[in-house]
Amino acid sequence: MRKLSLLLAAAAVGVVLASSPGRAQPEETPESLPDFPGREETFGYCIGCHSMKVVGRQGMDRPRWDETLTWMTEKHNMPPPDAEMRKVLLDYLAQAFPPAAPAQGGGFVVPFAPQQ
Repeated sequence: MRKLSLLLAAAAVGVVLASSPGRAQPEETPESLPDFPGREETFGYCIGCHSMKVVGRQGMDRPRWDETLTWMTEKHNMPPPDAEMRKVLLDYLAQAFPPAAPAQGGGFVVPFAPQQ
């Protein structure tokens, strides 16, 4: 019974937050991301845990993206991609969100991301 109460309370909070004025966010889709090979796969892998806006603001080089994928699997239980999928993800991330020009948001870095 306690679990059900907690679930209902969490659902109520979610409904309130989702319906709050000024909080409406446009739905993210793969098409809202830069159009490079691997866009759909990357979207599918990342969106389950966080907004793609978080990803787009990082602007990292390929080795740093690689470290971040490892960190996400080790520290945040992201399902580890197999070698082929990892290459698809890294190819996309390095091309779509390079270090010189973060694609969205002006260079914000997530505070819990691995540091250089």
